[in-house]
Amino acid sequence: MHDYIIPIGPQHPALKEPMCIRVALDGNYIQDVNIRMGYTHKGIEKILEGKNPDSALYIAQRVCGICSSAHENAYCRTVENILKFKLSEKVKFIRALMMELERIHSHVLWLGLISHDIGYETLFMYFWREREKVIDIFEKLTGGRVHHNFNKIKTVRYDFDLKDKAFILKNLESLEKRVEYYLPDIKKDNVIVSRLRNVGIITREEAKRYCLVGPNARGSGISCDIRKIDPPFGIYKEFEFDEIIEDEGDSLARTIVRIKEVLESIKIIKQILKIMPKKPIPKFSLVQIPDGESVGRVEAPRGELFYFLKFKNNKIERAKIRTPTFASFKIVEKILLNREIGDIPVIVGSLDPCFSCLERVMVVKNGKTEILNEEQFRRKYACTK
Repeated sequence: MHDYIIPIGPQHPALKEPMCIRVALDGNYIQDVNIRMGYTHKGIEKILEGKNPDSALYIAQRVCGICSSAHENAYCRTVENILKFKLSEKVKFIRALMMELERIHSHVLWLGLISHDIGYETLFMYFWREREKVIDIFEKLTGGRVHHNFNKIKTVRYDFDLKDKAFILKNLESLEKRVEYYLPDIKKDNVIVSRLRNVGIITREEAKRYCLVGPNARGSGISCDIRKIDPPFGIYKEFEFDEIIEDEGDSLARTIVRIKEVLESIKIIKQILKIMPKKPIPKFSLVQIPDGESVGRVEAPRGELFYFLKFKNNKIERAKIRTPTFASFKIVEKILLNREIGDIPVIVGSLDPCFSCLERVMVVKNGKTEILNEEQFRRKYACTK
Protein backbone atom coordinates (compact mmCIF):
# COMPACT_ATOMS: atom_id res chain seq x y z
CA MET A 1 0.00 0.00 0.00
CA HIS A 2 1.49 3.33 -1.06
CA ASP A 3 1.08 6.60 0.79
CA TYR A 4 0.08 8.49 -2.34
CA ILE A 5 0.56 8.71 -6.12
CA ILE A 6 1.84 11.86 -7.79
CA PRO A 7 1.63 12.58 -11.54
CA ILE A 8 4.59 14.59 -12.84
CA GLY A 9 3.89 16.07 -16.26
CA PRO A 10 3.09 16.02 -19.08
CA GLN A 11 3.93 19.70 -18.63
CA HIS A 12 6.30 20.26 -15.73
CA PRO A 13 9.27 22.59 -15.03
CA ALA A 14 11.49 19.55 -14.34
CA LEU A 15 10.82 18.02 -17.77
CA LYS A 16 12.28 19.51 -20.94
CA GLU A 17 9.74 17.78 -23.19
CA PRO A 18 6.22 16.50 -22.49
CA MET A 19 5.88 13.14 -20.74
CA CYS A 20 3.95 11.91 -17.71
CA ILE A 21 5.60 10.02 -14.86
CA ARG A 22 3.24 8.63 -12.22
CA VAL A 23 5.18 7.74 -9.10
CA ALA A 24 3.82 5.84 -6.10
CA LEU A 25 5.51 7.07 -2.94
CA ASP A 26 6.24 5.57 0.44
CA GLY A 27 7.09 8.71 2.35
CA ASN A 28 9.55 10.49 0.09
CA TYR A 29 10.76 7.36 -1.70
CA ILE A 30 9.57 6.00 -5.05
CA GLN A 31 8.04 2.50 -4.87
CA ASP A 32 6.41 2.25 -8.29
CA VAL A 33 6.80 4.08 -11.60
CA ASN A 34 4.49 4.32 -14.60
CA ILE A 35 5.59 6.33 -17.64
CA ARG A 36 3.16 7.54 -20.28
CA MET A 37 4.39 8.92 -23.58
CA GLY A 38 2.77 9.95 -26.85
CA TYR A 39 2.54 13.72 -26.44
CA THR A 40 4.94 14.60 -29.28
CA HIS A 41 4.31 11.81 -31.79
CA LYS A 42 4.54 13.33 -35.28
CA GLY A 43 4.22 10.22 -37.43
CA ILE A 44 7.46 10.99 -39.26
CA GLU A 45 7.91 7.45 -40.59
CA LYS A 46 4.44 7.47 -42.14
CA ILE A 47 4.98 10.94 -43.57
CA LEU A 48 8.15 9.71 -45.29
CA GLU A 49 6.22 7.05 -47.21
CA GLY A 50 5.54 8.10 -50.79
CA LYS A 51 8.14 10.87 -50.78
CA ASN A 52 10.89 11.08 -53.38
CA PRO A 53 14.45 10.89 -52.01
CA ASP A 54 15.12 14.63 -51.98
CA SER A 55 11.80 15.61 -50.40
CA ALA A 56 12.25 12.91 -47.76
CA LEU A 57 15.66 14.31 -46.80
CA TYR A 58 14.07 17.61 -45.74
CA ILE A 59 11.67 15.70 -43.48
CA ALA A 60 14.38 13.49 -41.98
CA GLN A 61 16.37 16.59 -41.03
CA ARG A 62 13.48 17.68 -38.84
CA VAL A 63 13.03 14.56 -36.76
CA CYS A 64 15.16 16.33 -34.15
CA GLY A 65 16.44 19.88 -33.90
CA ILE A 66 19.55 19.13 -31.87
CA CYS A 67 20.48 16.09 -34.03
CA SER A 68 19.57 17.55 -37.43
CA SER A 69 22.95 16.73 -38.97
CA ALA A 70 22.93 13.19 -37.54
CA HIS A 71 19.56 12.44 -39.15
CA GLU A 72 20.73 13.96 -42.43
CA ASN A 73 23.83 11.78 -42.46
CA ALA A 74 22.02 8.59 -41.43
CA TYR A 75 19.44 9.15 -44.17
CA CYS A 76 22.04 9.94 -46.84
CA ARG A 77 24.23 7.01 -45.80
CA THR A 78 21.25 4.65 -46.20
CA VAL A 79 20.29 5.99 -49.63
CA GLU A 80 23.92 5.96 -50.81
CA ASN A 81 24.19 2.34 -49.66
CA ILE A 82 21.27 1.47 -51.96
CA LEU A 83 23.02 3.32 -54.78
CA LYS A 84 26.37 1.67 -53.90
CA PHE A 85 27.79 5.17 -54.31
CA LYS A 86 31.32 6.05 -53.20
CA LEU A 87 31.53 9.53 -51.70
CA SER A 88 34.33 11.92 -52.57
CA GLU A 89 36.91 12.46 -49.81
CA LYS A 90 36.02 16.14 -49.54
CA VAL A 91 32.36 15.35 -48.83
CA LYS A 92 33.36 12.77 -46.22
CA PHE A 93 35.48 15.32 -44.37
CA ILE A 94 32.82 18.02 -44.48
CA ARG A 95 30.13 15.65 -43.19
CA ALA A 96 32.41 14.50 -40.36
CA LEU A 97 33.10 18.13 -39.47
CA MET A 98 29.39 18.87 -39.18
CA MET A 99 28.76 15.71 -37.15
CA GLU A 100 31.43 16.61 -34.59
CA LEU A 101 30.27 20.22 -34.33
CA GLU A 102 26.77 18.93 -33.66
CA ARG A 103 28.07 16.52 -31.01
CA ILE A 104 29.79 19.41 -29.23
CA HIS A 105 26.66 21.54 -29.47
CA SER A 106 24.40 18.79 -28.12
CA HIS A 107 26.69 17.90 -25.21
CA VAL A 108 27.31 21.50 -24.16
CA LEU A 109 23.59 22.25 -24.34
CA TRP A 110 22.90 19.16 -22.20
CA LEU A 111 25.58 20.13 -19.67
CA GLY A 112 23.73 23.39 -19.18
CA LEU A 113 20.42 21.57 -18.73
CA ILE A 114 21.77 19.09 -16.16
CA SER A 115 23.28 22.04 -14.26
CA HIS A 116 19.82 23.61 -14.23
CA ASP A 117 18.30 20.33 -12.99
CA ILE A 118 20.57 20.33 -9.91
CA GLY A 119 19.94 24.02 -9.26
CA TYR A 120 23.38 25.23 -10.34
CA GLU A 121 22.13 28.17 -12.41
CA THR A 122 25.52 29.86 -12.74
CA LEU A 123 27.04 26.80 -14.39
CA PHE A 124 23.95 26.51 -16.58
CA MET A 125 24.56 30.03 -17.93
CA TYR A 126 28.29 29.36 -18.38
CA PHE A 127 27.70 26.28 -20.51
CA TRP A 128 25.06 27.99 -22.62
CA ARG A 129 27.44 30.88 -23.12
CA GLU A 130 29.98 28.42 -24.50
CA ARG A 131 27.26 26.86 -26.67
CA GLU A 132 27.00 30.12 -28.59
CA LYS A 133 30.52 29.60 -29.92
CA VAL A 134 29.42 26.43 -31.71
CA ILE A 135 26.19 27.97 -32.95
CA ASP A 136 28.19 30.86 -34.41
CA ILE A 137 30.25 28.32 -36.36
CA PHE A 138 27.09 26.68 -37.68
CA GLU A 139 25.74 30.05 -38.76
CA LYS A 140 29.02 30.87 -40.50
CA LEU A 141 29.14 27.56 -42.40
CA THR A 142 25.48 26.93 -43.20
CA GLY A 143 23.52 30.09 -42.51
CA GLY A 144 21.41 28.23 -39.92
CA ARG A 145 21.95 28.15 -36.20
CA VAL A 146 19.99 24.95 -35.44
CA HIS A 147 18.59 23.38 -38.62
CA HIS A 148 21.22 23.32 -41.32
CA ASN A 149 19.75 21.64 -44.44
CA PHE A 150 23.37 20.91 -45.24
CA ASN A 151 23.49 17.45 -46.80
CA LYS A 152 22.41 16.38 -50.25
CA ILE A 153 22.46 12.86 -51.64
CA LYS A 154 26.01 12.15 -52.95
CA THR A 155 27.29 15.55 -51.84
CA VAL A 156 26.74 18.53 -49.52
CA ARG A 157 25.04 21.84 -50.16
CA TYR A 158 28.03 24.10 -49.45
CA ASP A 159 31.74 23.64 -50.05
CA PHE A 160 34.16 24.32 -47.25
CA ASP A 161 35.78 27.75 -47.51
CA LEU A 162 39.35 27.79 -46.17
CA LYS A 163 38.71 31.37 -45.02
CA ASP A 164 36.41 29.91 -42.32
CA LYS A 165 39.20 27.77 -40.85
CA ALA A 166 40.59 30.53 -38.63
CA PHE A 167 37.13 31.39 -37.30
CA ILE A 168 36.38 27.75 -36.44
CA LEU A 169 39.71 27.23 -34.68
CA LYS A 170 39.38 30.46 -32.71
CA ASN A 171 35.94 29.55 -31.37
CA LEU A 172 36.87 25.94 -30.62
CA GLU A 173 40.10 26.85 -28.83
CA SER A 174 38.16 29.23 -26.60
CA LEU A 175 35.56 26.50 -25.91
CA GLU A 176 38.29 23.92 -25.27
CA LYS A 177 39.97 26.09 -22.62
CA ARG A 178 36.65 26.61 -20.85
CA VAL A 179 35.72 22.92 -20.87
CA GLU A 180 39.16 21.90 -19.61
CA TYR A 181 38.71 24.43 -16.81
CA TYR A 182 35.24 23.15 -15.86
CA LEU A 183 36.08 19.42 -15.92
CA PRO A 184 38.18 19.14 -12.71
CA ASP A 185 35.77 21.42 -10.84
CA ILE A 186 32.79 19.27 -11.82
CA LYS A 187 34.57 16.16 -10.51
CA LYS A 188 35.11 17.68 -7.06
CA ASP A 189 32.44 20.38 -6.64
CA ASN A 190 30.36 19.49 -3.55
CA VAL A 191 27.06 20.62 -5.06
CA ILE A 192 27.52 18.66 -8.29
CA VAL A 193 28.97 15.53 -6.69
CA SER A 194 26.26 15.36 -4.01
CA ARG A 195 23.49 15.50 -6.63
CA LEU A 196 25.03 13.20 -9.27
CA ARG A 197 27.30 10.62 -7.64
CA ASN A 198 25.59 7.26 -6.90
CA VAL A 199 22.36 8.63 -8.40
CA GLY A 200 20.67 6.71 -11.22
CA ILE A 201 23.21 3.90 -11.22
CA ILE A 202 23.16 1.60 -14.26
CA THR A 203 25.47 -1.38 -13.92
CA ARG A 204 27.40 -2.79 -16.86
CA GLU A 205 25.12 -5.85 -16.87
CA GLU A 206 21.99 -3.70 -16.87
CA ALA A 207 23.36 -1.55 -19.68
CA LYS A 208 23.85 -4.71 -21.76
CA ARG A 209 20.46 -6.16 -20.84
CA TYR A 210 18.62 -2.96 -21.77
CA CYS A 211 20.75 -2.46 -24.92
CA LEU A 212 21.83 1.07 -24.00
CA VAL A 213 23.78 3.09 -26.55
CA GLY A 214 25.91 6.23 -26.67
CA PRO A 215 27.19 8.10 -23.61
CA ASN A 216 24.66 6.30 -21.37
CA ALA A 217 26.23 2.94 -22.23
CA ARG A 218 29.78 4.26 -22.15
CA GLY A 219 29.11 5.72 -18.70
CA SER A 220 28.50 2.11 -17.57
CA GLY A 221 31.69 0.71 -19.09
CA ILE A 222 30.29 -0.42 -22.47
CA SER A 223 32.27 0.18 -25.67
CA CYS A 224 29.73 1.04 -28.37
CA ASP A 225 30.94 4.01 -30.44
CA ILE A 226 29.78 3.58 -34.04
CA ARG A 227 32.68 5.80 -35.14
CA LYS A 228 34.97 2.97 -34.01
CA ILE A 229 32.75 -0.03 -34.81
CA ASP A 230 31.33 1.00 -38.20
CA PRO A 231 32.93 4.31 -39.20
CA PRO A 232 30.41 6.48 -41.10
CA PHE A 233 31.68 7.17 -44.64
CA GLY A 234 34.83 5.20 -43.68
CA ILE A 235 36.49 8.46 -42.68
CA TYR A 236 36.87 8.11 -38.91
CA LYS A 237 39.61 5.51 -39.35
CA GLU A 238 41.86 8.40 -40.34
CA PHE A 239 41.43 10.28 -37.06
CA GLU A 240 43.09 9.73 -33.73
CA PHE A 241 40.58 9.98 -30.90
CA ASP A 242 39.64 8.07 -27.75
CA GLU A 243 36.36 6.40 -26.96
CA ILE A 244 35.45 7.83 -23.56
CA ILE A 245 34.37 5.12 -21.11
CA GLU A 246 33.61 5.45 -17.40
CA ASP A 247 32.79 2.49 -15.17
CA GLU A 248 30.75 3.96 -12.30
CA GLY A 249 27.43 3.97 -14.19
CA ASP A 250 25.91 6.87 -12.25
CA SER A 251 24.74 10.32 -13.35
CA LEU A 252 28.17 11.79 -12.63
CA ALA A 253 29.86 9.22 -14.90
CA ARG A 254 27.47 10.05 -17.74
CA THR A 255 28.24 13.74 -17.22
CA ILE A 256 31.99 13.18 -17.34
CA VAL A 257 31.66 11.08 -20.51
CA ARG A 258 29.90 13.91 -22.30
CA ILE A 259 32.37 16.57 -21.14
CA LYS A 260 35.34 14.50 -22.30
CA GLU A 261 33.62 13.73 -25.60
CA VAL A 262 33.47 17.47 -26.27
CA LEU A 263 37.25 17.57 -26.03
CA GLU A 264 37.61 14.52 -28.28
CA SER A 265 35.33 16.08 -30.90
CA ILE A 266 37.44 19.24 -30.86
CA LYS A 267 40.51 17.01 -31.40
CA ILE A 268 38.82 15.38 -34.42
CA ILE A 269 37.82 18.73 -35.92
CA LYS A 270 41.39 20.03 -35.67
CA GLN A 271 42.55 16.96 -37.61
CA ILE A 272 39.83 17.50 -40.22
CA LEU A 273 40.84 21.11 -40.77
CA LYS A 274 44.48 20.11 -41.07
CA ILE A 275 44.00 17.51 -43.82
CA MET A 276 40.82 18.75 -45.52
CA PRO A 277 41.16 18.13 -49.30
CA LYS A 278 41.19 21.25 -51.46
CA LYS A 279 39.30 19.76 -54.39
CA PRO A 280 35.79 21.18 -54.97
CA ILE A 281 32.77 19.15 -53.94
CA PRO A 282 30.71 17.34 -56.62
CA LYS A 283 27.77 19.32 -57.94
CA PHE A 284 24.33 18.13 -56.91
CA SER A 285 22.08 16.45 -59.45
CA LEU A 286 18.75 14.69 -59.03
CA VAL A 287 19.09 10.97 -58.53
CA GLN A 288 16.90 8.01 -59.42
CA ILE A 289 16.89 5.44 -56.63
CA PRO A 290 16.56 1.84 -57.84
CA ASP A 291 14.06 -0.44 -56.15
CA GLY A 292 15.71 -1.85 -53.07
CA GLU A 293 16.34 -1.43 -49.38
CA SER A 294 19.25 -0.81 -47.07
CA VAL A 295 20.24 0.36 -43.61
CA GLY A 296 22.56 3.07 -42.39
CA ARG A 297 23.75 4.18 -38.99
CA VAL A 298 25.82 6.95 -37.44
CA GLU A 299 26.96 7.88 -33.95
CA ALA A 300 24.58 10.70 -33.08
CA PRO A 301 25.29 12.77 -29.95
CA ARG A 302 23.03 10.44 -27.91
CA GLY A 303 24.32 7.22 -29.49
CA GLU A 304 23.56 4.91 -32.40
CA LEU A 305 21.03 6.34 -34.86
CA PHE A 306 19.74 3.62 -37.19
CA TYR A 307 17.80 4.06 -40.45
CA PHE A 308 16.04 1.48 -42.63
CA LEU A 309 14.67 2.63 -45.98
CA LYS A 310 12.91 0.71 -48.73
CA PHE A 311 12.43 2.36 -52.14
CA LYS A 312 10.07 1.50 -54.94
CA ASN A 313 9.51 3.58 -58.10
CA ASN A 314 11.92 6.21 -56.72
CA LYS A 315 9.75 6.74 -53.65
CA ILE A 316 10.02 5.54 -50.08
CA GLU A 317 7.79 2.53 -49.53
CA ARG A 318 8.85 1.89 -45.92
CA ALA A 319 10.91 3.82 -43.39
CA LYS A 320 12.02 2.89 -39.91
CA ILE A 321 14.10 5.07 -37.63
CA ARG A 322 15.61 3.74 -34.40
CA THR A 323 16.76 6.67 -32.33
CA PRO A 324 19.19 6.53 -29.38
CA THR A 325 16.53 7.50 -26.84
CA PHE A 326 14.43 4.50 -27.90
CA ALA A 327 17.26 2.27 -26.68
CA SER A 328 18.05 4.20 -23.52
CA PHE A 329 14.73 5.21 -22.03
CA LYS A 330 13.06 2.00 -20.89
CA ILE A 331 15.54 1.67 -18.03
CA VAL A 332 14.17 4.86 -16.42
CA GLU A 333 11.42 2.94 -14.62
CA LYS A 334 14.01 0.68 -13.00
CA ILE A 335 16.58 3.25 -11.89
CA LEU A 336 13.94 5.54 -10.35
CA LEU A 337 12.82 2.87 -7.88
CA ASN A 338 13.74 3.51 -4.22
CA ARG A 339 15.10 6.97 -5.04
CA GLU A 340 13.80 10.18 -3.49
CA ILE A 341 11.29 12.10 -5.54
CA GLY A 342 13.73 15.01 -5.82
CA ASP A 343 16.08 12.82 -7.86
CA ILE A 344 13.62 12.42 -10.74
CA PRO A 345 14.79 15.47 -12.76
CA VAL A 346 18.44 14.50 -12.34
CA ILE A 347 18.00 10.82 -13.26
CA VAL A 348 15.77 11.48 -16.26
CA GLY A 349 17.94 14.39 -17.38
CA SER A 350 21.17 12.39 -17.00
CA LEU A 351 20.03 10.10 -19.84
CA ASP A 352 19.65 13.09 -22.18
CA PRO A 353 16.32 11.86 -23.61
CA CYS A 354 14.81 13.33 -26.76
CA PHE A 355 11.11 12.48 -26.86
CA SER A 356 10.59 14.20 -30.19
CA CYS A 357 13.07 11.72 -31.71
CA LEU A 358 11.77 8.78 -29.72
CA GLU A 359 8.07 8.62 -30.24
CA ARG A 360 6.75 6.03 -32.67
CA VAL A 361 3.47 4.09 -32.59
CA MET A 362 3.04 0.40 -33.38
CA VAL A 363 0.08 -1.57 -32.05
CA VAL A 364 0.23 -5.36 -32.36
CA LYS A 365 -2.64 -7.47 -31.05
CA ASN A 366 -2.94 -11.24 -31.45
CA GLY A 367 -0.13 -11.15 -33.99
CA LYS A 368 -1.92 -8.59 -36.15
CA THR A 369 -0.99 -4.97 -36.69
CA GLU A 370 -3.69 -2.39 -36.00
CA ILE A 371 -3.70 0.84 -37.99
CA LEU A 372 -5.36 3.62 -36.00
CA ASN A 373 -5.90 7.29 -36.68
CA GLU A 374 -5.04 9.78 -33.94
CA GLU A 375 -8.57 9.96 -32.52
CA GLN A 376 -8.92 6.15 -32.35
CA PHE A 377 -5.53 5.77 -30.69
CA ARG A 378 -6.22 8.39 -28.02
CA ARG A 379 -9.66 6.94 -27.28
CA LYS A 380 -8.39 3.37 -27.05
CA TYR A 381 -5.02 3.76 -25.32
CA ALA A 382 -4.46 7.23 -23.87
CA CYS A 383 -6.18 6.50 -20.54
CA THR A 384 -4.62 3.09 -19.93
CA LYS A 385 -1.73 2.56 -17.54
